This record gives sequence, C-alpha cells and structure tokens, in this order.
Amino acid sequence: MKRITQLLLLIITISTQSQDFKPYKIKSGKIVYEKYRYSTHAGFSFKNGVETSFSEQIPYVAEQVIYYWDNFGDIAFEEIYKVSKFGGKLLPKKVKIAERFWVDEHRYYFDVEKNKVSDDPYYLRIKCRENFQYYQIKDSWIETLYMGTEKSATKEILGKEADYYKIDTFQDLYAWKGLVLKNESFATTKKGVRLHPDRTKIAVEIDTVFKIDKKLFHPIWLKRDKLYKSFNGIEIGGILDARQDLLIQAENVEGIVIQKNDILFFVTTKLNLGKIQILNIDKNKVNINFTLYNGVNNIVSFRNYFSIKNNTLLNIDNIPFKTEDISQLDFKYENSKLIPQNNIGIYVLKASRTQKLK
Repeated sequence: MKRITQLLLLIITISTQSQDFKPYKIKSGKIVYEKYRYSTHAGFSFKNGVETSFSEQIPYVAEQVIYYWDNFGDIAFEEIYKVSKFGGKLLPKKVKIAERFWVDEHRYYFDVEKNKVSDDPYYLRIKCRENFQYYQIKDSWIETLYMGTEKSATKEILGKEADYYKIDTFQDLYAWKGLVLKNESFATTKKGVRLHPDRTKIAVEIDTVFKIDKKLFHPIWLKRDKLYKSFNGIEIGGILDARQDLLIQAENVEGIVIQKNDILFFVTTKLNLGKIQILNIDKNKVNINFTLYNGVNNIVSFRNYFSIKNNTLLNIDNIPFKTEDISQLDFKYENSKLIPQNNIGIYVLKASRTQKLK
C-alpha cells in the first residue's frame, strides 16, 4: 500500500510539473524579431599627418523571426526568414529558411530547403523539470536555466520595462515577463574580455492580443515526419501482406513517378523490408531518408538525407559499397522515377499523398 501511495504521489508530482511549466506571464501572443549580424569594415584615417588603421563593426539585419506562443509559453512556434545576404545586401524579398516548434520536451526544427526535420531535447523545459522546486521559488526560467544569474538592471524595449541579465562574458538577455526582447552575444579576447557584439536578436514588434491560429501548433511537416517514423518492419510487412489497398505498386518496367514527401515501402533482393521518405527532387538527384529491417525487425541500415544521383542503380542492402553482381540490384533512379530491378517490389503509401499531408 505504501509503494502504491508513493507511486501515485510521483505521478501527481510529474503531472503537476508538466502542467506548471509556464515560463511567461502573458498567455499568448506574437513577437517579431530582427537578427543582426556584424560585418567588419577596416580602413585608414589621417590625423595631423599620422596614418592610423581602424576597424569597425557594421550591423545589418540578416534574418527576421516571427515567434508565436500560447498557454503562457507551454507551447511555441516560430518562422525564420532570411532577408539579406552575407555582408548586408538585401534580398529582393525575404525567404523562409526554417520553422521551429516547442512542445513537451521536444524542440523540433524544420529546414525548409532540405525538407528535413530534426528533433532536439528542449533543454530549458528539462532543466526546469529537474529543478522544479528551484524554478517555482525563483519564478524565472532564466534564473533556473542559468543558475546564479540575477537581473541587475532594467531597460525599456518597445515600451516594456525589460529586466537585464548578464548571463556570462559572452551573452546578455533582456526579458519582459519572461519573454526575451533582446538576446546579444559578444566576441571576446582569449582572456574573456568583451570586445563588441557578435550577434543580436531584438524584438521590433510585440502583440499580446494577437489571435493565434491553432494550426500553427500542428505543423504539417511534423505530421509527415511522425507518419514516416511510425512504421517499423513488422508494420510494413503487415501492410504488404494484408493491406495492398493502402498502396500504389510500381510497375516492373515503367517504375513509378515519385513526388516530394512520398513514403514508400519496398522488399529487397535479400527479402529485407524497408521504407523511404522522399525529401526533395531535382533534375540531378533525389534526397531521401530510408531505413532497412531484417526478418526479426532489427534495423539493418538507415540513412538520413541520402542522395541518389540520376541514372543510378542501387543495391540498398549493401550501401555504401558498389555491387558487381547485377542480380543484387534493387532499383534504379531515373528522371524522378524509381524502377524495380531484381527486388520484390516498391510501393507508395497512398496516405502520404493525401491533401492533409501536402
């Protein structure tokens, strides 16, 4: 009975910690940031006939970040745009380069160009959970993440009285009600003496009455990634055996035209089962994720962001080694087609082509 009570208390504590991660004092809103980089301009000056060399750091806006949060920061999403080239030359129009999504203890990052998702631990939330009592006492995620740091001044940013934190020699933070309004990093000497700002991220617009579209917190790229990762060898085998209605099979001679974001299943010449996720396609190559399983559902091999050049014959059982025996070749990639060779079959999962995952 005592162990059951202890277990229940532990479950309640974990649940409470999860529910009480609310790093901001404002329920929801949107902040637009500008991210500054610095280019070094060097030259010479003359004074009283004496020539002196000099260098100065010229700031320029490199990126724009639009950050959305809800439930007091329990969930957040941001869009990142490139607005200028290295050195400061403005692009004709801004280009989205990435999206980031924070939920639970995950920090997902989506590279738009590569169509690639990465999942990193959300260290802030983990640190606050691991030091939950300290976090409650301090009532500050900044002072919990950077233990020993305390606010030492205030500064007005966008009409808000932001608290100033010197995190260390390399970084300063300015936060209002837990929301970072300025984050600045510094170049230093080898002895740790600050020289000048190296990168600056500063809020240029804040809206705390903004009505958030909840769809932002259900990014389509994460749905696609989770669908792909949900299949293991056993599930692939089950679908191939009993649910052919969920699949489109590649013709042996013509093959099948693949599309960006397709999920495919296949059976190799060695009877291993596999899955492929099409990341992007151009005239010269296709970039994919793939995982290969043996008969007992162990992963034989996998690759993330693996490139296959046009007109390539592939023995996927034996990557990265070349295969001299043509009977071992599984398929050919040619002009946006996957063409079966000696493998058992290639199949597109219909669900990956539905409108909901476009």
